[in-house]
This record gives sequence, structure tokens and C-alpha cells, in this order.
Amino acid sequence: MYSEEDHIKKASTLIEKRNYKEAKLILLELIKKAKNSKINLGVYYLLFLSFDGLNEIKGAKKYLEKCLKINTKNHLVLNNLANIYLKEGNIYKAEKFYLKSLENKNDYLIAIINIAIFYQNTGRLDEAKKFYLKAIDMSPKAISIYFNLSRIDKNFISEEKIKYLADLMKKEKIKSIDMGYGFFLLAEYERKKNFFIKEIDYLQKAHQYVFNENLNKNNQTLNYWQNTISVKYDKLSFINENKRSELINFNPIFIIGLPRSGSTMVEAILSAGDSIVKNLGETSIINGAVVSTHNELKKKENNRIDLDLINNKVLKLMSDRNFLSKKSKIFTEKSLENFFYIEVILKIFPKAKFINTFRNVEDNIFAIFQQALTKLSWTHSIENILKYVDNYLKIIKYFVEKYPDQILPLDLEELTNKPEETSKKLYSFCNLKWNERVLDPNSRKDLLISTASNIQIRSSIQKYNHEKYRPYKEFLKKFSHEYTWINKD
Repeated sequence: MYSEEDHIKKASTLIEKRNYKEAKLILLELIKKAKNSKINLGVYYLLFLSFDGLNEIKGAKKYLEKCLKINTKNHLVLNNLANIYLKEGNIYKAEKFYLKSLENKNDYLIAIINIAIFYQNTGRLDEAKKFYLKAIDMSPKAISIYFNLSRIDKNFISEEKIKYLADLMKKEKIKSIDMGYGFFLLAEYERKKNFFIKEIDYLQKAHQYVFNENLNKNNQTLNYWQNTISVKYDKLSFINENKRSELINFNPIFIIGLPRSGSTMVEAILSAGDSIVKNLGETSIINGAVVSTHNELKKKENNRIDLDLINNKVLKLMSDRNFLSKKSKIFTEKSLENFFYIEVILKIFPKAKFINTFRNVEDNIFAIFQQALTKLSWTHSIENILKYVDNYLKIIKYFVEKYPDQILPLDLEELTNKPEETSKKLYSFCNLKWNERVLDPNSRKDLLISTASNIQIRSSIQKYNHEKYRPYKEFLKKFSHEYTWINKD
């Protein structure tokens, strides 16, 4: 017979192995058996970890709040509550709880990095820099912090720091992800000197280290994008189509396309007008709902989608993040991979509109390759980027022809060269009222941007630069026999 201590130990082991569901059941049973007995903070915190691992935000928040009742000064609890408020889009409470965490433990490195990232994503760059520098003082070998700071201060990475980082990468045992960030910094330094061949070499090494950091997961998701949904997007069949949920009353605007194509700029412009447009960011709600409920899609012969399952999953995910409690039924969602799921989305949200952002495709390829898009498995080699882009071009063409009234193609060059004219066209398509403020999205104090384009969006709209990626075009010519859309000249 297991004692309470045995149950806690077993749940902890399961959490370490990422078996969150079984850990959750064990802990809930333990609480049930305890009845009126006092539950210690550790049990509630393990329950938070279980719910959080399952991406069940409401449950995670509930057990953190129970922890907080037991100890109002626990820095771990306060930091994790801040993370949850951020997921809910409550940036004021997120900031408050990050700072409370640091009040109770001013050398808590995780909270220091979190508040730095928070200030970076909300445009308070001086505050972000202050905390990044504090984090570097505490952890001078954590290269990821140097990388983050370099994004907001282009002068931070000097020749001296490059020599220090290069030496660190040679002599110290550095985590794979930090090695990746180190090579990204070395690549950027070579780019500044116009040494493009050396830059490409460092970028290849950077991406390999980043991919290897989560090798199994990256291989699984890469296979899904290349061999599952990219093959089945136009062959899906649907059951339970007649079951309807409250989602049919929403007017969502899905921004789709490739990274680095102007999607963040469009998201910011849409959230800067008079209408209340909730900016959900990149939630991956649709992809998460499909993958978690339809594992059988991986089987070659199975193309069936149960819309009742998807509806329920999306409803739960939106409810967990408090996205259903808003008065406005209009929101933007910027998980760019949603171009695979246009058919599914229109079944769930029949009033949905799609903004397909795009730019010169060859420029786009290198804009992606130069970025540390660590969560996107397909971005870590030129070959995989080309396969993904090829699928995107084919799939978006199919859906634009099928649903021309629901999809607005929006060219980044057109947006940057004619911002007023193009933004008016965008607002008209979305049935929103345009005003001049939409061209200055940074006027919104609650604008949270967590993508690589964050810093660019904080400045005025710059005209499209045709020369920026010209030196790299030669690297693509060897692939022109595989992809007809690559320029052979």
C-alpha cells in the first residue's frame, strides 16, 4: 500500500518523464483521499506542473492560486502565475507577478529572464536591457541571454564579446541550444562584415544545434508538415458537421503565410484601430486541436476529421485562456501554419477571414534562415525550408482559388511602399473602420509582440529593401531544377 510520500514521489517521477496525465490522476486521487486533511504546497505545485504540462491553463492556475494561499511569498509560484497571466493576455498582472517574484528572491534568474523578455515584447527596451545585463552578470556563460540582448541592442555584440563567446564555445561544455545561439551571433557578426559564405556556414551550424536540442520532437513535427498535413489538406472528410458551438458567432481574422512575410506588422495594424480586436498572437490552437484529437491522421488511409472533437477542443483551449469572455467577437490569430487548415477553420468559424501575407519568395527564404525560429522544426535547413515553401505555394494557391472571398493576399512590399492605401484595403476586407492611428500601432501601450519582428514593428514602417538579400540568391540556384519558382538568372 502506497503512503502519501510514495504517491508524491511517483507523481514527481512521472512529471520528469512528461507523463503528466498519469501524474495528475495520482495527485487528484491523493487529494480526494485526504478529505479534510491539510494538503501541503508541494502537492498543489506538482498538480500545477501536471496541468501545465497538459496545457490545461485553468487547472494550472487553480493549483498555483492554492499554493499562493499557503505561501504568498513563494517566488516560484509568483513567477509561474505571471506566465499564466501572460498566456491569458493580461499583461498588467503578468508584470506585477514577475516583479513580486523578484521582490521575494531578487537573484531568481528565471524570473529575471522572464521579465526581460516581457519588457522586450511590450516595447520597453531600456527596462529589458537592464534585466538582461543583470542576467548576464549572474550567468555569464548562458549564450542565449547574449542573443536576446543583441536583438534589442545591435551594438551590444562587439568584437571583444564575439571573441569571448567563440572561446567559450570551444573550451566549455555548452548546452546544444546555447551553441546554436552562439553560432547565430557569430553568423550575424560575419554578415555585418559582408562575409556571406562564412555567415552561411555559421547559420548551418546554428540550425543543426537548435534542431538537435529537441531531436525527437523536431523529427516528428517535421514529418507531420512534410508527409501528413501537406498531403491531406485537400482530401479531408468531415463528420458531425451539423453540431454547432458558440464559435460560429465569432468573426476571427487568421493571419497566415510564411514567417518574416509581414504578418506581425499586419497583426499590429489590425489591433491599433478603434474597433476592439483582441490580439491572440500565435496560439497554435487549431494545429493543437487537430493533432491532439486526430493522431490517426498519420495513417495513410485516414483523412477523416471529427468536427465535434475539434469544436470542443478549440472551445476548451479558448476558455482556458479567457478568450471567450471578451465582449468583442473579433480577434486576430497569427499561427502562420493555419494555411494548412483553412478548410477545417471554415467549418468551425464560418465567418473567418484570412490574411495571407507574402513577399518575394527568395528574400523570404533567407529571412527565415537567418532567424532563430527555435520552435519551427522545418526552418533549420535550406532544404527543409524549400520543401515547406513549395508546399505553402501549392496549398495557398488551391485555397485562394476555392475561397477567393475569404482570403486576402497582402504583399509586404505593397504594404511598406503604400501603407495608407494598403491598410485601408485590409480594414475594408475585415469590415473594420480605418483611422490614421493604425499606421502607428506602437501608440497602443498594451501591444504585446513576441515574434522576431518585435523591434522592427516598434519603429515606423520602412520601405521594402530589394537589395538586402541579393548576395544570397546564388546559394539557391543549385535547387532551381527542383523548384520552378526559384529564379534561374
